[in-house]
Amino acid sequence: MERLIDNDLMYGGMLTVNQPHMIARYNAALAALGIKQTKRDVISIDATGYSPEVAKELGNDHYLDPDGVNRRFIILSPEQGGLPVTNINFSYTTDLVHAFFEENADALEVLTLKDVVYGEIDNSTYRIDDLEDILSIKRVEFIVKTADKLLDKAQKLDAMVERFHAEHDSWRDNDLINEMLELAKVCGDPRSNELVPRKTKFEQRSFWTRHFGGVYVFHDEDDGGAVVIGQPDKPDFALGQPGLKRYLPLEAYEDIYTYLYVTDRVELWNAAWLDRSDILDLRIKQYVYAAMARANPRMNLVGLDETWVKRWVRDNFETLSEDGAFPFLTRMRKSAFNGSKVDLDEVRPDLRFLTMRANPDHPDHWVVNRLLSEYVPFDFLTRFIVNKEAFYEDYQDFKSKFRDYVVHSVATTYFPQREEFLARMYEK
Repeated sequence: MERLIDNDLMYGGMLTVNQPHMIARYNAALAALGIKQTKRDVISIDATGYSPEVAKELGNDHYLDPDGVNRRFIILSPEQGGLPVTNINFSYTTDLVHAFFEENADALEVLTLKDVVYGEIDNSTYRIDDLEDILSIKRVEFIVKTADKLLDKAQKLDAMVERFHAEHDSWRDNDLINEMLELAKVCGDPRSNELVPRKTKFEQRSFWTRHFGGVYVFHDEDDGGAVVIGQPDKPDFALGQPGLKRYLPLEAYEDIYTYLYVTDRVELWNAAWLDRSDILDLRIKQYVYAAMARANPRMNLVGLDETWVKRWVRDNFETLSEDGAFPFLTRMRKSAFNGSKVDLDEVRPDLRFLTMRANPDHPDHWVVNRLLSEYVPFDFLTRFIVNKEAFYEDYQDFKSKFRDYVVHSVATTYFPQREEFLARMYEK
């Protein structure tokens, strides 16, 4: 994985912490969370305060998420709000952490000037023992604390100010007024100095979780129970579970296609998007290069001459066409370019997902795009963007020369204009 780290494909975009007082604050939060303090002078952290250097020092990649349920966080700076979230066990963690920063920007700005903010993302489940524990997760709460009790004092001052305004004779209470003044010396004027995070509870009804081999949970508006999509064909853990409307194995292509369609979670055939995004060209190229890597693991794939690649495709067309994906993609590229309409109901069920994306207007669009990436295992670019956990697992099985190509391709295709790329692929 060192190649990924060196090229910012893993632990990229983190915040460097190298000031002694900031390291001291980080250690104070670690101690408050019951975690051994770091001896390092320089660390890098993600949005939740996870540090790969501290993880290595502790010998524990999950030191902020020991049970894989209630992710803990350490906030040293509001700058963390724009950072990635790594080592997730639930797909909603990233969205909720960023939403927490956005909703409480003023409070976090002031709190982190004087103190370190820490806590956990509580979903009312202490452990995941069966599917019911996962199905019960519909909302989470950020339990927020500060090491030097600044937040406690601010909350106390808030309550006293409310009492002062509510009780008509409170102006006569010298003890109340004096205590308010003492707290104000630490917290500042609460009328202009927002210190208490106001938005700490969030709903998240559809998500992916790493538990049970990786499952997707979808809750619909009728609230008649969850639809769960996962790996096992006949999972014992899904039998007779309350709150479960339906369990679908990932290989139930027809049922999953129908479910996503009737719930308006996907676009079926969008020729304009397919043509504009170049997604089909990207997938054809990745499919071909993966086939070349399998045929000759020692081949240097970076910078191959396109004429040579086309000749290789002609010479190996029958092998490329064995599972049907390659000829299907090439036909769909022609249809999209010509603006032709394609009825996906007439397409082999497992191939339909190769030309689909989530409905950009549906609130579940990111988790749906993650689900769709399960059906394009050769498209490492898509998996890197929307399903990094799958990408990292795939990468471990790649041969060295193919790893070179994958890293080069992601770095040159996605990184230079990532916002524009994301919008073109998933939002427009």
